[in-house]
Amino acid sequence: MATVKKRTYTSAIRTQQAARTRSLIIEAAAELFVADGYGATTIRAIAAAAGVAPDTVYATFGSKVRVLTALIDSRLAPTGAPNVMDRDEAMGVRDETDQRRQMHLLALDMAAVSTRVRPVYEVLRTASAIEPEAREVFAEMEQYRLANMRRAVAWLESHGLLREPERAAATLFAIASPDVGRMLCNTLGWSEAEHAAWLEHVLAAALLVPAATSPPRRR
Repeated sequence: MATVKKRTYTSAIRTQQAARTRSLIIEAAAELFVADGYGATTIRAIAAAAGVAPDTVYATFGSKVRVLTALIDSRLAPTGAPNVMDRDEAMGVRDETDQRRQMHLLALDMAAVSTRVRPVYEVLRTASAIEPEAREVFAEMEQYRLANMRRAVAWLESHGLLREPERAAATLFAIASPDVGRMLCNTLGWSEAEHAAWLEHVLAAALLVPAATSPPRRR
C-alpha cells in the first residue's frame, strides 16, 4: 500500500489572518491606552475592543507592556521596516551628501516621527513609574533611541565636521526627545512644521560647524 504523503500546510491566508489580528489588537490598544491610560487598560478590554479572546492577545504578545511596545514600533516604522532608521525617509537623510540639507531632512523626519509616536511613548513613560516591567522596557527603548541617534550622527559626520562629536549623539538624543516634543507641541500648541523648523535651527547651531567665511576681497 502506497504511503500517502501529508501535505505541508503553508497557508498565506493564515499568515494574513494572523497579521490582521495583530494589527486589530494594536489599534484597539492604541485607543484604550491613550484614552484611559496604561493602568486602567486591561488585556480583557483590549481583547474586547479588538474582537478577539484575551488568550489571543497573550498568545500574540505575551503581556500588556509588550502590546504597548509593539504599538510604539508600529508608530515608529508604519511600513514595517525593522528599525525606524531603515525607513525610506531616514535613508534619504543618510544618502544626502550636503550636510546642511541632511540636517533639514533629519529635522523634518524627527518631527513627523514625534507626532506619530509621542502619545503612546508618553503612555510608556508614565507606566514606567508604576510597573517594574514597564520601567525595564522604557529603559530598553531609550537605549534603542540613543543607538539610533548615534547612527544619525555618523551620517552627519560623514559629510562635515561636528561640534563636540563625542557629545553629538547625546545632544541629538536630548533635543529630539519625545519629552521635548510633548512640551512644545502638546503644551505650547506648536504645529509639526514649527517643531521641525525649531529642531533644524537648534540642532544645526548645536551640532554643525559653520562653513568658513571667505576673507574680503582687496580692492
